[in-house]
Amino acid sequence: MFKSQSLDEFLTELSSRNPTPGGGTAAGLAAAMGAALVEMVANVTSTRDEAEKSRLPPFVEACAASRAEFVAMMDQDSAAFDGYMTALKLPKTTDEEKLVRRTAMQEALKCSTRAPLALAVRVCDFAELLVGVFRDAPKDIASDLYVGAAMLEAAYAGAIANVYVNLAYLRDPVFKEETRVTVQQCQTRVAVLGSFKSSIGRLLAIA
Repeated sequence: MFKSQSLDEFLTELSSRNPTPGGGTAAGLAAAMGAALVEMVANVTSTRDEAEKSRLPPFVEACAASRAEFVAMMDQDSAAFDGYMTALKLPKTTDEEKLVRRTAMQEALKCSTRAPLALAVRVCDFAELLVGVFRDAPKDIASDLYVGAAMLEAAYAGAIANVYVNLAYLRDPVFKEETRVTVQQCQTRVAVLGSFKSSIGRLLAIA
């Protein structure tokens, strides 16, 4: 859906009063942009350095795959929230209708929680791959790597915010606890991204 839009079309829709696309979709775009910048730096480095020509191509392919996945997650996030809006509009005249509506809303909220949580996990996966493969970059393109890491950080923060906004309305204690455990694991994993960005910042002499 969003993949076929121009950048201007997407931003216009994002700025509208419509509930989707929203923050979760924007987080997916940030992740895709971060992966694309990392991919660009890897492409440039592999053409400059003979030693990297054989090492970096698999990483470039992994970047491209992650970028495509993050773009797909933009649609998934909006679709999940659209499902919640559909449930919200169900009739609520009789007790039976109210029960059906509440159940549908809770299930839709779970979907709306799973989508950004999946994005957060995949950002962590990509961050670990990035740190393991790409420890530094030539100074003239290090700023692109820094921006890429910053975009990935923003994507992660946005995804987690969308997880918590939905958790507040969920009633399933098991689902809520499982989600919190996954978030805690992600918080530990994503720390490598901040450390990586800081190391690039030192190279650029960012105060």
